[in-house]
Amino acid sequence: MIKKNLRTILLGVTTLLLVYLYLLSISTETSTQLIKKSSLINSNQEQDKALKYLNQLRQGAGLVPFTSAKILNQASKNHADYLITNHTYGHYEERNKSNFTGKFASDRVIHEGYNTGLIIENVSSNNRNYKESIDGLFAAIYHRFAFLDFQGDEVGIAIKQNKHNPRETAFVYNIGSSALNRLYTTDKKPSQEALTDALNRYKHINKKIITYPFDNQTDVPPVFFNEQPDPLPNHDVSGFPISISFNPVHFKIIKLLNFQLFKGEEETPLFNTLVYDQKKDPNQRLEKFTFVLFPLERLEWNQEYRVKFLAVVDKQLLEKEWRFTTRNPSIPLHRIDNEKETITVKVNEPHLFYFPPQSGKDLLHNVRYNNHFKMEFVDQNTLKLIALKASCLVNTISIGRHNLRLHIED
Repeated sequence: MIKKNLRTILLGVTTLLLVYLYLLSISTETSTQLIKKSSLINSNQEQDKALKYLNQLRQGAGLVPFTSAKILNQASKNHADYLITNHTYGHYEERNKSNFTGKFASDRVIHEGYNTGLIIENVSSNNRNYKESIDGLFAAIYHRFAFLDFQGDEVGIAIKQNKHNPRETAFVYNIGSSALNRLYTTDKKPSQEALTDALNRYKHINKKIITYPFDNQTDVPPVFFNEQPDPLPNHDVSGFPISISFNPVHFKIIKLLNFQLFKGEEETPLFNTLVYDQKKDPNQRLEKFTFVLFPLERLEWNQEYRVKFLAVVDKQLLEKEWRFTTRNPSIPLHRIDNEKETITVKVNEPHLFYFPPQSGKDLLHNVRYNNHFKMEFVDQNTLKLIALKASCLVNTISIGRHNLRLHIED
């Protein structure tokens, strides 16, 4: 039964599609590129940074850090090579294509000499750096729990880039358990008791309850876009999801009473939210003791939020409260609530322009501008802009149904 559940986890962690789809459909008025040319990635350095950042988030949540596993690194590299060579994305490989090493991640790690296929894989594509990849996977709720796995303690990470098209990248993470790997080294058909002991080896070390974002976490992205399978099929944009997970070796019965999100010190919770547990999850991917709150509207930049959770846990009332703060951009940010307003900027000074979505489908697209500007998307509601030339006239930039009016000074 445990083997079956683990296999389900592996197959369930499906292809991440929040790879900023706007990259595929941008049009401009001139030949000027909206997205700046991607720089070449130093894969070894980026992989080291990815491991450090991933462990920073895991330890903040109360989990043991991952150690780097040579075999898992190689299996991840093989799959990243396959994705870039074949200009594709996702978890599965086809035998008739170049660099094939196994249809599933379980096949690929065994191909390299890992003793068990009981691993979890996370994949993202077309990210510009390790942080964008990991932040995106943490925003995608089903992929988040691969990184916050209670039983894993080792990981393989590979980052690959198409040198001829630097925007095409593959980030592959294979998560395993050294206890399971050791068990299958000596016994290919372990007893149920031995298997359970290996599965629980790191669960007993990890924190009993983990939240994400964790208490006092900063630099939290304010937004979630899309994932496959989609937990919010009626929304293309929403707020960063909040989750709480109970370590299954410590608990038996949990009954949720309330799960609320508050902005700063406000006493009234945000009302436009959805709460999922295993039964309410439309894709039936959440574990038994996992609960998720989805803000259906984007969170604000650089804003503190409070979370309150109330449940009956093994016949005892449990109240838990924690805080986190969303990302504070390093350059001036303008929230565009009135599109008739003219904003003054100086030449060669970068600015961010945030268009709060008016609905769950409101994304920026079809940007039209001239070569007096340099632009890129920070996310699908936020533009980074640098004016290259002063102008005595008001410049109007068309962004789909939105407009941005600028006065540019030296």
